[in-house]
Amino acid sequence: MSDEAATREPNTNGLEEPQTAGDGANGTLPPQFVAKETAYKSASEASELVRVDAGDVTATTVSMDRSGAERITADRVTMERSGARTMDAKSVQMDRSGVLALQSDHTVLHDSAAVALSATEARVVKSKVVFFRAEKATVEGSLRPLLDGQGALRFGAAFGLALVICGRIVRLLFGGK
Repeated sequence: MSDEAATREPNTNGLEEPQTAGDGANGTLPPQFVAKETAYKSASEASELVRVDAGDVTATTVSMDRSGAERITADRVTMERSGARTMDAKSVQMDRSGVLALQSDHTVLHDSAAVALSATEARVVKSKVVFFRAEKATVEGSLRPLLDGQGALRFGAAFGLALVICGRIVRLLFGGK
């Protein structure tokens, strides 16, 4: 599914089923299974990726194991030993996985890594996050900010001073006033 995406289309009974979008050369869909891990403890149909590289995936529920994806858009995402470039979901649970950009309502990272994480509620356990924004966060282990308020003030002052000095050097070299 390198350049394909599963998209939601209602069928005759009103439920959403993933359909393949793209050039149709491969013609395959992620395998479907019955997921019983939702917050409501009810069974639901989900897309499962096991040892597969996928392009764009759009589904209600996505479960990944040792897989990769370019972009994931879903209500619920579960990743184990997997990776994704961008993810937009209501609920995300990652275990030993990685993502470049993640935006969600509820996020749990365990032994995982994220470059940019934006969440309403986040729980980070023994994970690494470069840019972290959450309205409510629980951190287990150590989370050291790359740049805190005092560090940002120091950086801004040093950068401003460097600009003033460089500007004066350029004026002296090129004869400006």
